[in-house]
Amino acid sequence: MRFFLRVALVALLWLAWWPAITLGQVTPEPKKGERPFAQMAETWTRTLDRVAQETGRPNLIDAEIERLREETTETRQAAAKAAAQARDEATALRALLAPLEAQPGGTQGAKPPDSGTTDQTPESEAIKAQRDRLRSDVALVDARVKQAELIVARADQLVAQLTKVRSDRFARTVLKRGPSPLVPSTWLGLGPDIQFAWTTQMASWHALAESGVLTAALHDAERRSNTIVSVIGLTLAWLGLVWLRRYFKRSVTTSEPSYRDRAIAAVLDGIGMVALPVLAVLLALSWLPSVETSPEPLRPALATLVSIAQNVNFFLIVYGLSEASLTPTRPTWRLLPFSADSARVFCGRIQRLAGFVSIAVTVATFWLLELPTGPAEVARLASVIGLIVAAGLLIFGQPTLRSNAWQSSETTDSGAPRLIGDYPWLLGRLALSVTLIAIVATALLGYTALAVHASGALLSSALIIVIAMVLHALVHDVVYAASAPETPPGRWIRRVFGLAPDAAIHGPFLIVVLVDLVLLAGLAVILPVVWGADPDDIGDKARRLMEGFSIGQHRISPIDIVIAIGLFVAAITLVRVARRALRDRFLPSLNMQDDIRLTIDSMVSYVGFVIALLLAISALGIDFTNLALIVGALSVGIGLGLQNLANNTISGVVLLLERPIKVGDRVIVGKHEGIVRRINVRATEVETGQRAMVIVPNSEFLQSAVVNWTYADNVGRIDLPITVVHGSDPEKVEAILRQATESNPHIVGVPRPVVMFKTITTLGLDFELRAHVDNVANTVTAQNTLNRTIIASLAEAGIDLATSPQLPQRPAPAAS
Repeated sequence: MRFFLRVALVALLWLAWWPAITLGQVTPEPKKGERPFAQMAETWTRTLDRVAQETGRPNLIDAEIERLREETTETRQAAAKAAAQARDEATALRALLAPLEAQPGGTQGAKPPDSGTTDQTPESEAIKAQRDRLRSDVALVDARVKQAELIVARADQLVAQLTKVRSDRFARTVLKRGPSPLVPSTWLGLGPDIQFAWTTQMASWHALAESGVLTAALHDAERRSNTIVSVIGLTLAWLGLVWLRRYFKRSVTTSEPSYRDRAIAAVLDGIGMVALPVLAVLLALSWLPSVETSPEPLRPALATLVSIAQNVNFFLIVYGLSEASLTPTRPTWRLLPFSADSARVFCGRIQRLAGFVSIAVTVATFWLLELPTGPAEVARLASVIGLIVAAGLLIFGQPTLRSNAWQSSETTDSGAPRLIGDYPWLLGRLALSVTLIAIVATALLGYTALAVHASGALLSSALIIVIAMVLHALVHDVVYAASAPETPPGRWIRRVFGLAPDAAIHGPFLIVVLVDLVLLAGLAVILPVVWGADPDDIGDKARRLMEGFSIGQHRISPIDIVIAIGLFVAAITLVRVARRALRDRFLPSLNMQDDIRLTIDSMVSYVGFVIALLLAISALGIDFTNLALIVGALSVGIGLGLQNLANNTISGVVLLLERPIKVGDRVIVGKHEGIVRRINVRATEVETGQRAMVIVPNSEFLQSAVVNWTYADNVGRIDLPITVVHGSDPEKVEAILRQATESNPHIVGVPRPVVMFKTITTLGLDFELRAHVDNVANTVTAQNTLNRTIIASLAEAGIDLATSPQLPQRPAPAAS
């Protein structure tokens, strides 16, 4: 029996201690199949050691550098992920440890000294053990975080070192000097180079034909199905293009087509002459195997086939863009502001340049086996081909940059044609001409790789910039055309946002600016890569930029900022739509005054703005639990200079809630009198009788006396003093004044008009007429009518108005 009692007691103690044990052991054990952190850290360290050793080897090729970089990047990503998991684990442990930390007085759960008693609850051994265990776990997890961060930092250093190795290798390759075409031995030794290139190419083509790699794709079911789907898609796109061209056809009878018609025609021509043919060539190119992964004997032939496809696409793009935008045979449908002669000249020259480049690059790829200079066996041939390519670019490219190809359809004051882009573009064309001459000089000196690289980079940069400019113009035209008042989208936008039919919309400008920023960001990434920058290095810098920056314990990235801005704009848009529905549909159905409706509309606007702002801040990941810091920061800002803004803002909220003044009230505040037109969050707009708009800070209405003529109702009073000469009959005068009010349509009967015989002066008898008008807005009209009626009635009754005696005039000084 005692044995069973002991077992039961041990079981009860175990059940009592089990929650504390599990609470302290929150450190998760490695999952099944997951290695412990120590083993992973050791593996990462060995990998980085091996990469560092191989990076120090000389003559690394691009493939080896890329492999080492991928291994380093994978190690860094794994270590960064482990560090993030360890930080989360440390945060959870600290949250459990916080309630167990010793309170002031040295014991857990001690009462404050001012509680009236000195009794303190002693801390149990279980709590102490649990706290010590959690502290140990926190220290262990913090050590993991530091170790993972160290591995991440070392990986970043290796990536930077590999980037430098690649850049140095690229610089050595491009700046390597070969045989100069100015040396006769270069031309005399072309025979062996041509023989070697021809033999190598023919062997590669024979090997390609015997390998069966071109027909192997026919047996790939997935590739066949993808090709069939692509062909069907291209066919449907072509049929749709044919229908669109018939619907938006260029009519020969149209003498002055609109810009919209010309833009649509240019887009359709661009799709027909550029997009569809380029996609078809790319579809055919997808059947070829990759040159990098193919066996060495097949690479020259495959490189030639890929070069043919790429250069055909290059020519199609240049030809299609020039024909679609310049339309040399249809001047009235021209989209760009070129003159007829310049459009024809420029279009022909740019197409001839594109044709030469396509043929020259294909021929160079065939004879040099690989660009830019080929193997050492064809060094002399590469030097000659490089000179031919550079000279051809100068011969065909320089005429394209001449001023007669860049004349605008507009003319100057003297009648001469204006140049496209004026002087900035003229300087740019001059710089391109100098660059072409420098490329030829570089090829003559034997720097063939540099000349070929500069030629390709220059052409690629020009094509990319032109495509970016076309996209900018296309987005600009589409957005502004869609937002025009006469278009259905423009009418719908103005109707949704409650704008006037002809109101200006600022949204298209913002959309164009955002698209331009995206294009500039793309150019900032693509153009350096074209000229030889390391794309992986640019990607790493972009990734670090996207990771954002830290503010205290919070990390904010550009993506978070974009999401926050998008949420803010979307919330403001929803608020405006809700306000329009509230203002036009819901509030008119309620029996309330107009000023109350305006107050509700303003409050919805302010509350919606605050909600949108809170959503944007929440999207940035800012925690609102530490609200005291935010309030403290705001109080510091208010104390440094925002007190006036805060005072006026709070006063605006009080005005909207207490409503001492309302929209439409006639008020006197300070030296200004007028009608309240709008109560904003910071100031109130008051329109004076001179139609001037006075912007009064909201605090003025709460800190100074305000006269509100229409606080209770719109009835106002006129006080009209009149003085008649002595001897006049007072009863007759009072009767005339009462009769004048009865005939005035703006004078109300309740309260009744009052005529007061105020006093007798040396000038005459003083009377005062007090009458109430139906609306203070009619005060001037009612007073004018009363004055005319009273003067006519007094004259008819033979009663004269008293006049003040003239002051004696001072005699003029006698002439000396």
